[in-house]
Amino acid sequence: MRNRSIIRCFMFAIALVIAIASGSAQITDANRKLEMLRAYPDVILVNGKIHTIDASMSEAEALAIRSERIVAIGKTADIQSLAGPNTRVIDAKGRHVLPGLIDGHTHPNLWGAEHWMGAEGEATSKRYNDPQMKWSSVRGNNHAELLRALEQTLRQRAQEMGPGKWIVAKLFGGNTLPESRRIMQGLFASDGPKGPLTVQFLDVIAPNNPVQLYATEAIGQTESNSMAKKIMQDRLGYVATGIFARTVVPFEILLRDRWEDMADMLKREILECLSYQGVTTYGDRYDRSPAVLKAYNLLYQKNDMPIRHAYFSEGGSNTTSKFNNTAYNDVIIRLLNQEMIDIRGIGNDYIWNAGVANEGWEGGLSCTKATILPNSAVKAEQGDWSVADGIQPDCAKAIAYEEKKGYAAVKAGVENGLRIGFLHGYSDGTYDAIFNMLDGLVTSGKMTLEQIRALRISTEHNPIIRPDQAASFGKYNLYPSVNGYQIQGDIKGGAFLKAYGEQYMGWMLPVKSLANAGVHVVFNTDAHLGRNIPPQWKDMDYDKQWDGNIWAFMQFFASRVMPSSGVIYSKNEAIDKVTLIKAATIWGAEQLLNEKNIGSLEIGKLGDFIVMNKDYFATPDDQIGTVRALLTVVGGKETYRDPSY
Repeated sequence: MRNRSIIRCFMFAIALVIAIASGSAQITDANRKLEMLRAYPDVILVNGKIHTIDASMSEAEALAIRSERIVAIGKTADIQSLAGPNTRVIDAKGRHVLPGLIDGHTHPNLWGAEHWMGAEGEATSKRYNDPQMKWSSVRGNNHAELLRALEQTLRQRAQEMGPGKWIVAKLFGGNTLPESRRIMQGLFASDGPKGPLTVQFLDVIAPNNPVQLYATEAIGQTESNSMAKKIMQDRLGYVATGIFARTVVPFEILLRDRWEDMADMLKREILECLSYQGVTTYGDRYDRSPAVLKAYNLLYQKNDMPIRHAYFSEGGSNTTSKFNNTAYNDVIIRLLNQEMIDIRGIGNDYIWNAGVANEGWEGGLSCTKATILPNSAVKAEQGDWSVADGIQPDCAKAIAYEEKKGYAAVKAGVENGLRIGFLHGYSDGTYDAIFNMLDGLVTSGKMTLEQIRALRISTEHNPIIRPDQAASFGKYNLYPSVNGYQIQGDIKGGAFLKAYGEQYMGWMLPVKSLANAGVHVVFNTDAHLGRNIPPQWKDMDYDKQWDGNIWAFMQFFASRVMPSSGVIYSKNEAIDKVTLIKAATIWGAEQLLNEKNIGSLEIGKLGDFIVMNKDYFATPDDQIGTVRALLTVVGGKETYRDPSY
């Protein structure tokens, strides 16, 4: 009896072993099939405090990403159970998590050239084995000192490199951008007929080398010698000047056909100055250097693109066109009217078209309804009042809008259903022109209000907006993209305040009024976010405490305080942190026509997120600049990790 019991137990044990083995085999087989089907997440983030920035501002602890997209969001235990044998686990360690930031308007190619060839020129020239990629800095406190230093630099570089090599130099006066801007006045012949720095001057000093000069900042003066002009004309079909020269010379000439080097330098700029900041997407117009877009595509094809780039193709702007003549603008208007197809949204998850850029459309439209101060330093010239930075106090006068080439080009594009973006907006008169255009299209029956709203027309910079214009921004669903630096200093809004007085402080970036009118304001920097950049290689005149810190740029919109001066720019126009983070995420995604893929952390969207050093929402408004990203992830791939993480 006892033997039979033992035998039964033995047989049961064998059956159990067989069952377990069979079950294990089935599990192993199931795991193998799941792995083959790539059904497991590639990455999971656990133990976080995730702010999704979705419509309900919901929160979660964990998320899972497969093939770059979010496949699950929920509690840590639930998400952990989805992990497969090759799933990479990121432990947030209780930290707060946000969607990746979107910088709606910046130029890493423009900033990157002066960063890596200027500030880091010595190392860059060695990295790419090309002495031309080391740019020279020419310093002086007046015209005489600058000219002497320039002559010495050009002769020395010509001797070092030999004939035919490009010499690129940047002139900088004094110790700060405003100081340099003042010192540079009248130095370049392009500033006036008596300027001593002429093409002939450069030809005498460096007759056997192409020479390209820049001055002070991204919008500073430029000049080339005859050899450089001829090379540009032969290779490009035009001579690049101004801000165009700052990208055309490095990318279309110095790095011409050197795609690997170009892609490498652009990637370094993105990782060092954007990924480090928590930026995962940015917007820019590409026409300053078409080669840059090809270099980005090379990175994409190699699965090595570290950021997402929405680009605006060139439109019929009347002032920044590289050809800058009537015939060219007539062609653009004809294209917009008859032939150009709508390519917005076309592309891939990393590079796509966001519309047609008409950045410099506003020639002859930059005016204001403000009343100038009676003791203003503004002077009368030829019977018309002229204000610093071209803002004319003549909006009360009738403007023949249809005669303005930029206005006509934008109108033609809108009428034909194109998404027009990147429109300069530097004065309240600029928006009066836009609203005049849109009002006319609706009242004439050419377009409906809904058709215009669907275009999401976007404007850039926007330092000066009358509070009463907020309602029209909301009515037509315009997307103003804002940055804080242009309301201080000596340009744009800063120049306006000096001429018109602080009684118009409420016109300086009235973002709260815009948000209250239902406008989705978009945050941008339009600035180089590089760290420890010397003043002579700095791109713009923004607050020194914002250097290399995107969160400090953002802080202004919550505090309305300019840190270095302590000036408060209408505290009642401060926005709360929820509105601010929407402006830097989901509203930026809408402005770049891609909210279905980026801007919030939701199932089906791309897995772009940042792990923070502190709780952004609990941080006082005047300390947002202390917030920073410890980890930046684009589609599940790390593009930046702080050493302390």
